[in-house]
Amino acid sequence: MTDPANDIDDAMAHIREAVSQQLGIDRPLATADVDIASLPHFGRNLESELSAERRAELVAEAKRLDPWLQGPFWLGGDLVIGGTWRNDGRWLGFGEQIPADLSGKRVLDIGSNAGYDPFMFHLRGAQYVLGAEPFMFIEQARFLERIYETGVDFQPLGWQDLDPALHGTFDLVHCHGVLYHDMHPVALLQRLREMLAPGGTLYFGSMMLADPELSEYARYVPGAYYGDATWWWVPGRLAMRWMLESVGLEVLRQLPVHDGPPGEFATINGYFECGIGEPSPVITRVDSSTGAPPPRGAG
Repeated sequence: MTDPANDIDDAMAHIREAVSQQLGIDRPLATADVDIASLPHFGRNLESELSAERRAELVAEAKRLDPWLQGPFWLGGDLVIGGTWRNDGRWLGFGEQIPADLSGKRVLDIGSNAGYDPFMFHLRGAQYVLGAEPFMFIEQARFLERIYETGVDFQPLGWQDLDPALHGTFDLVHCHGVLYHDMHPVALLQRLREMLAPGGTLYFGSMMLADPELSEYARYVPGAYYGDATWWWVPGRLAMRWMLESVGLEVLRQLPVHDGPPGEFATINGYFECGIGEPSPVITRVDSSTGAPPPRGAG
């Protein structure tokens, strides 16, 4: 019988290797020089001072779960997990575009990583938050949830595993940074629409081609982008809009964009706000578990 702790250590070692190839480091620092007073307090009962023993315990567990791509996360006292991506910066803009009060709302976050976005949705009063993260980063989210005790429901689910009959539908669906990592982007978008409740809103964020001359095109990446071999499809802004509309998502507005990572071609990162619309009557329905069209005669 395998030891779950060893499984986690092995999985994080594999992730560290991948991050090292992309970022040139294998263990990003677990602390950050940030103003603690400016950070969101995800837990209600965090201690303003940590005993030396408790601090050492938290630091050891955080380092065991390196690399931390998301952050910063305040753990109490002077202890902050920094995070390579600095999600607080993204939320400075994104947070102004979504409702400040999510009371009574069911929220689904797809590709949660360490849980920064689900914790933010909970902080805004969401009644229920499902954080879907299929990779070992979910152990970071679970570690933080043990500290914060928010009630966010982190489950090891990929978008292919989501089922409205099993998980219900959601008033707000958030998916950021997933599409360009997936070989079946249209099947992903179809599933997102299925998870939206009537009247619900999808906030869909992705890397896109920065060149306006390429707006109606999508670029296939057979190798790697910025050292990351999991990049596959990077659409232009117009192509991205057409893809959303084709699967039955009404684009209500496009939110402001900012520069993507400095890879082999220029990219931007931006969100679309969508409601439920009508899918194209001629679109092929893809079985998301296999990436293949259904048999002839299937619905």
